Amino acid sequence: MSPVTEQWEDVLRTHFALGEELPAVRAAAVFSAESGFFAVAGCDGEDGRRYFRPAAETGEQPPHSAASDQACLEALWTAGEEAGPAPLVRLGEVVWRRESLEQVKDVVTGNELDLVLLREGDRSMWVVRTRQGLCIFALAYGDNEGQVAEARSFALDFDSFLVGQGY
Repeated sequence: MSPVTEQWEDVLRTHFALGEELPAVRAAAVFSAESGFFAVAGCDGEDGRRYFRPAAETGEQPPHSAASDQACLEALWTAGEEAGPAPLVRLGEVVWRRESLEQVKDVVTGNELDLVLLREGDRSMWVVRTRQGLCIFALAYGDNEGQVAEARSFALDFDSFLVGQGY
């Protein structure tokens, strides 16, 4: 694991440690087109990688590359006006369905961000995509709307943190 990856994972773990006693986020990850999923952390020391492992690493598709991850994730950002089913993306053992796509403004820079809510049964995950191409994933710990809203805040707060770090 590279020093940069370890640093990002430490930052994610620190964000978890600063959270509340009953966490709203079970796992979080940062993705870039160049590196794929390069920082992943789970709450309470759990290995969060299993939630974000691309389908290629689960034996579902040909060998993994960051380019194949990017192609799978690209469908999430397509406008919902086209007819047809909601875009799907496989992460770990789960096929996630996009429930919503919205644009929000970063509170630090005022830049537009893409914000996607993914659902699978009673599970929820928020994904924020920055204009620099980084994606922040936050898997909600439970299925109540309070935890889902907190996971959304976590993803947006972490984006603001990244902007403050120059990303």
